[in-house]
Amino acid sequence: MEEIELIPGVRITSHQCLWMPEDATIVVADLHIGYESALEHNGVHIPRIQTDAVENTLNEIIDTYCPDRMIIAGDIKHEFSRNLSQEFKDVRRIVDGLLDHTEVILVKGNHDNYLENIVSRIEVPVVDKFVQKDITIVHGHSGCDDRPLIMGHEHPSIKLVDKVGAYLKLPCFMHLKKEGIIVLPAFSPLASGTDLSAVSNEFLSPILRRSNAESAEIYACTDIGILPLGALSGLEGLRL
Repeated sequence: MEEIELIPGVRITSHQCLWMPEDATIVVADLHIGYESALEHNGVHIPRIQTDAVENTLNEIIDTYCPDRMIIAGDIKHEFSRNLSQEFKDVRRIVDGLLDHTEVILVKGNHDNYLENIVSRIEVPVVDKFVQKDITIVHGHSGCDDRPLIMGHEHPSIKLVDKVGAYLKLPCFMHLKKEGIIVLPAFSPLASGTDLSAVSNEFLSPILRRSNAESAEIYACTDIGILPLGALSGLEGLRL
């Protein structure tokens, strides 16, 4: 399955985004543009491939869904303390490219210090939260009591291990059905994520720490579609 409707009018997709067809709105989270530049400043050099990968996937989403609006639910950039020159350039490149096709709303995440400086000349809204009809969209690094709620920040993933210890790590959606919370996977291909199969993990988000996250239904994103994995409480020791 490439799409699954979790709540009326809100579908998760194998493109690691939410699709709200009635409002022609796409929601993604955690692009972390500039991750390679931040690593370089710490002496770690890897090829600068992430921006191209993110841009290509966003273009695929636009071609597939033709959205009227795209909401980025936090952490469009990576570096906390400053705007690196490459990050500055790449964030503008991504946002400018999106604006050629759709309206863009940026919801601030904990990595998005100085984001307003980057997008000031293109006048893209930068907000702490956005409400689409009755659904609140936040990043998730701060508390929020609004429900239903869509958030990022946690980078949920699942590690599938085989008998010899080799493993496959897949980005996941979390759906806390009773509490009305959907957690998006990180859109960045370099964001390793919180391994949900490790029960010792403490959640990063205060929203999830105050919730009954063990009851969350987990949906992994794969190249062949969305893979429903059942409740988080049953994923300990999950093997291939």
